[in-house]
Amino acid sequence: MVSIHSGVSDDEVSDEENIRGRVKIEDKSKYNRVQPSDIVFNMMRAWQGAIGAVRVEGMVSPAYIIASPIGAINSKFYEYQYRTPIFIQQMDRFSKGITDFRKRLYWDEYKQLLTLLPPLDEQEAIVTHIESESSKIDKAITLQQQQIDKLKEYRATLINSVVTGKIKVV
Repeated sequence: MVSIHSGVSDDEVSDEENIRGRVKIEDKSKYNRVQPSDIVFNMMRAWQGAIGAVRVEGMVSPAYIIASPIGAINSKFYEYQYRTPIFIQQMDRFSKGITDFRKRLYWDEYKQLLTLLPPLDEQEAIVTHIESESSKIDKAITLQQQQIDKLKEYRATLINSVVTGKIKVV
């Protein structure tokens, strides 16, 4: 599955998560195989950022376009690039359809998109930097959430103490 929020999922979609597609899943003959390093996008939702790098071998819906790299690349670099607002705007411009609900990004239009192609070592350095900074941000968010939870707990305790008369308010 390719999400506009998180790119390509590494997990198989369960029946509960994919109730609408249950009939399609039973017939996998039209599904396509993907390999690690492939870039996959949902042609119907690419203009919203439904694109990502494949990390595990699997199968995807025929509604997805698969771009298999020629030569060595860091597919995570391309996923980061392709999920930037400026690239998503490009995909939106190249998508065809009479309304947003009908837009599709086909292979012929996708391959015309402006893509940066730095050397492999530079791709890897950029990915390492992004992941390092993202890790720091995730830790800061977790710490902030823990502090918010502690303050909420303290507030509830304080309110309870005032209501039960353990603390007098003047």
